[in-house]
Amino acid sequence: MAVPEELLFLFPSPPSPEAPEWDGSPIGVRNVITRTKGRTAVQDKRVDRQPGLRDRLVRRALQHRQQSPIPHFEHDVVIHGIRVRAATNSPHLYDFWVDNWYSPEEWTNITGLPAPADPHIHVYAYGGVTQEQEAAYYSRATNSIVFFNTSYYGQLKSWVLGAVGRVLAEEYGVHSVHGACVEKDGKGVLYIAPTGTGKSTSSYGLMDFPGSRFHSDDWVYIRYAFPHRSGEWVAPVTITTPQGEAIHGYRVFRWLKENGNRQGEARGVGLTLGNQRIEFAVKELDLSNPPQAYAYISEKVFYLRSNIVENYPLAVYELIHSKFENAPDVTPHFYQEKGPLIDEICSELIGARDPQVRAYFGARSRESLREIAARLIAFDNARAMLNITNVFGKAKAFTNPMEPVRLASVFLLKRNGDENAVLEWLGEAEFITRLMIGETPAKNMETAYNAYRAVDDEEERGFIDRLLKESQFLGVHPYDLYPQRADTPATHYEEFELFRTLQHAADCYHMNTILRKDPRVRETREAVRLTMGIIARTVAEQPEGVYLTLDNYHEYAKAGTMEAVKR
Repeated sequence: MAVPEELLFLFPSPPSPEAPEWDGSPIGVRNVITRTKGRTAVQDKRVDRQPGLRDRLVRRALQHRQQSPIPHFEHDVVIHGIRVRAATNSPHLYDFWVDNWYSPEEWTNITGLPAPADPHIHVYAYGGVTQEQEAAYYSRATNSIVFFNTSYYGQLKSWVLGAVGRVLAEEYGVHSVHGACVEKDGKGVLYIAPTGTGKSTSSYGLMDFPGSRFHSDDWVYIRYAFPHRSGEWVAPVTITTPQGEAIHGYRVFRWLKENGNRQGEARGVGLTLGNQRIEFAVKELDLSNPPQAYAYISEKVFYLRSNIVENYPLAVYELIHSKFENAPDVTPHFYQEKGPLIDEICSELIGARDPQVRAYFGARSRESLREIAARLIAFDNARAMLNITNVFGKAKAFTNPMEPVRLASVFLLKRNGDENAVLEWLGEAEFITRLMIGETPAKNMETAYNAYRAVDDEEERGFIDRLLKESQFLGVHPYDLYPQRADTPATHYEEFELFRTLQHAADCYHMNTILRKDPRVRETREAVRLTMGIIARTVAEQPEGVYLTLDNYHEYAKAGTMEAVKR
């Protein structure tokens, strides 16, 4: 019988009932406990529907800033070329914000590109605002985000990424994807997945193979580019037709597919892979093949779940030299329930090949080491700010936010024990439909496996539900009805125009991480190893039409393991 969660771990009490953040039990550089440890009670992404609401919210935030004796912080960052300004009275939010992103100066120093002079998006995050409830608000019309009475960084980060994504898609045709990416032998591998299906395990696991380089852990920017006669790859931003019509952002890809070869006099403006502006005639682009997809990193330092150590124990060394958010204390019940896993993590640390890591943990008592491992895995939403170059080294990680990797393979991950299918190649209809439905292991629905998209969630979910009911009634595939709909929300159409382009640009698969069901697989580590073998072989061979089940995957998986690669 499972022990209730509240008996497994706990957090120290706040210094006052209204405190938004306070220090937790020491671990790492610092451990901040936030009163809100997930999404705010109120989440309103439809602010623009109420005239004057955004202005009232911002006024309240600014009035509180002027009247409060608490210090105020303000800092600009550049996220894929978009300047974002955050203003807050939370030391924790400010600290993580500065660590997470590239400042304008860092952006210019690393990329060699000038940073935008003015912020495109404004963020206001203030605690202690007694006139307001705990809430998060977003206005697309003014590119504004307002948070009240929460210090949880995870939601702030996600909403900012969503807001940046709306600007990039609408104005530049750049696709923002909630996913992880690794380069393997020069090929980009993108994982798109809901929580709990193995996204981090799969991305970190691929790093055990030769020829791998870590790219992204949580969010990826994708540019879709065509070859230009100059030799450059060009991502179109705007197309102007011979009739003078301007096609902007994500709309250009469908227009080019349907009209490009017949519109020789059309002209365009685009960006090279290095972000240089280029003007071109459409006839100068090679449109004989779909565009290629190029992925870019988003974060300077990764904000990630500390329970990654369950499947990547050696990350403990760098994690405990990092800053934490909501790392709990654990109870004796937790040691009883997770003892074997805790001991397995400790054994890997003590026996690490790296002498520095082995010496560091070998000098600790067994009790101290078990406590560290337990605290890192106890709470699913405990986070750390991790510099990935300290884990893999600078040569094995992307650090320039404008260095692209070409995406060759995309894996939608799921964990559905009711199915025996393990790996399935996806055509356009299946790829789009599965992302549209977005079924999670808990049977929730997350469109594009991204709960933090800057959209009207109710409007989009209502549209998808109507589409699925109609397809079931008519006995047709949902995707057969999708292009005919007049009620498609603009944000949904935008998102899936870009996903349609992605499916044309890369080989797409559905990977069901259920190998632990196989009676031949005796432990989770073996299941992970075999899963990584399947992924490695698929990336190398890019087999179209592949379909594996629990009955026939085993030899395929073994052929992709590190041992097979080394042979």
